[in-house]
Amino acid sequence: MCTFVTLFLPTSFSHVEAAAIMQRSGRRLFVQDSPSLQAAVGPGWQPWLSAGHCDCGTALASAHVAAAWNADAERWRKKGWSKAKIARALAEQLARHEQEQQVRRDEALRDAGQWLQRIDALLQAGAARIGLLVRDYDGAVSTRQPKPPERGWSRASLEAADLLAFAPGTLHWIERG
Repeated sequence: MCTFVTLFLPTSFSHVEAAAIMQRSGRRLFVQDSPSLQAAVGPGWQPWLSAGHCDCGTALASAHVAAAWNADAERWRKKGWSKAKIARALAEQLARHEQEQQVRRDEALRDAGQWLQRIDALLQAGAARIGLLVRDYDGAVSTRQPKPPERGWSRASLEAADLLAFAPGTLHWIERG
């Protein structure tokens, strides 16, 4: 499974200009040929992938990534560990995870700040509205996907921490102003 960031731009927006904006910050645009996403947003929008392979490890929507420790607890239970011992082990895992997250938070905020700069550049270049979708795909990005829920944002109220807290699988529309 891989994570991909899809950027939705109006079809009237110059691809050359959008590609230049993204390239200045180390990203490229690749057409995302997804009939289900195209149907979800309508004919006036073009979905673009922001990376050639995948965006695994992106800061966008990273606040929702949770450690999968239920399997550990079940494995320990099968080994005969007591509930108290399992609880202590899970608490230790959580403490280590929180320390690691704090170290990564500064890096994530820098990445989110770069996304804000890209968003600003696209909006200043003439797009009145853009969309961002962070979604995990198990298989090709062109496979049929359910219509994503949507959420609207004003760029004036959008901060880097909001990008980290984006709900994965939700299409976030960002408007000028």
